[in-house]
Amino acid sequence: MKKYFFFIAAVVLLGVGVRAYLFKVAEISVGGSSILVEFARTPEEREQGLSGRKSLCWNCGLIFIFDQPGIYSFWMRRMYFDIDILWISGEEVVEITFGAKKPLKEDFEYPKERYFNRVPADKVLEVNAGWVEKNGIRVGDRVSYLPR
Repeated sequence: MKKYFFFIAAVVLLGVGVRAYLFKVAEISVGGSSILVEFARTPEEREQGLSGRKSLCWNCGLIFIFDQPGIYSFWMRRMYFDIDILWISGEEVVEITFGAKKPLKEDFEYPKERYFNRVPADKVLEVNAGWVEKNGIRVGDRVSYLPR
């Protein structure tokens, strides 16, 4: 029975490790709330973003990593759900956009609305709309990576 348990545990851990490698998944802490994130590091990954996804698990997000702090523009092309956007500089939330709206049906491919930061940021975290408020996230909150 013990061998069976350890075999199952090993398979599960291996699966988590493979998923983390393939999908670039990590757990981070934002203002004391943990969230599972995928990373968008390359220009192609950043262009794709959450476009085309039907949903995002409640405690999940997508973090965009930029080479340097700057002002970045985001749009909701091919988005099926609303999001909150956290603008991060170093390890600190410097700005928050609440409730970025999915595009209207007629603007699905080319939304007119753009969301951008006013304070330079080198990371952007997209989460489900309402997650920021529910978790009490504020400008000035710390962002850190959690060991997995």
